[in-house]
Order: sequence, then structure tokens, then C-alpha cells
Amino acid sequence: MPIRDSLTFVWQPPRDTTQAGRENCVMQSIIAGMAGGVLGLGLGVILAPFQSNVQSMEASDLPMREQMRRGAREMASQSRSWGKNLMTIGAVFSVSECIVEKSRGRKDRWNPILGGCVCGAVLAAPGGPQAMGVGCAGFAAFSAAIDALGFSEFE
Repeated sequence: MPIRDSLTFVWQPPRDTTQAGRENCVMQSIIAGMAGGVLGLGLGVILAPFQSNVQSMEASDLPMREQMRRGAREMASQSRSWGKNLMTIGAVFSVSECIVEKSRGRKDRWNPILGGCVCGAVLAAPGGPQAMGVGCAGFAAFSAAIDALGFSEFE
């Protein structure tokens, strides 16, 4: 807040910096993107063996060291893919929900639903208008379900 002191203005940072960080849409997006990326990396490690192509007939004839090397490469590839996707979803959803909340001027249960609609539409934009409508409906329904189950109470 500026303090007027003999016709000069001095800027002072807000006293509660955690509140200022929570109200900044860019910071929310960065934090959500980082959290989504880390969770995606972990999810990729867990799900990679279930989507594995390493266990084919040709791989069974390879020595164990080469099988392990191929498995590790595939796990790294799956982890990067999941991490990148969840990072994008987290960042886009977070910034769209924040923008919806700031434009509406209130904090209620409709902000995540409308933010989910915007997020789904933005992520499905390369697929055209029909895909954007389906993405909007899907993300909005998912956000409403998460809110109805009470998972939004952790904010």
C-alpha cells in the first residue's frame, strides 16, 4: 500500500504474502501446473507397466539387462507424457477458475464449474467447436462431481 510521506509515495508489500500469492492467477497457475506435473510423473511410473510394449515375444529373447533398459526408457517416456498432460490441465484449469472468480466477483460453487467449462473448451480447441462443447460439458461435469463429493473443501 502506498504511504504518503511529504509528497513521495513508498510502496510496501502486503503484510500477508500468502494471501497475496493465493489471489494472483499467475501464481495459482504455476503452483497448480507444478503440482500436476509432479503427480503426473508419479502416475506415469505407476501406470507404465500396464501399458508396456516391452513384454512382447521379441523382448523375451533379450538379456535381462536390455529388458530392464527398455522398460526404464518406456517408463520415463510415459512419465514425461503424463506429467506434461497433467501439468497443462492443472495450469489451464487453475487460471480459468481464477479468471472466472475475479470476473464474477464472488467465490461460490459455480466458479469451478464455469472454470472447468472454460478449461475443457480451451483444451479441446484444436478439435473444433463440437469438441470444445463436449470438452466444456465434460470438465464442467467433472468439476461439479468433485465439488459434490466434497473434495473442494481442502482449499
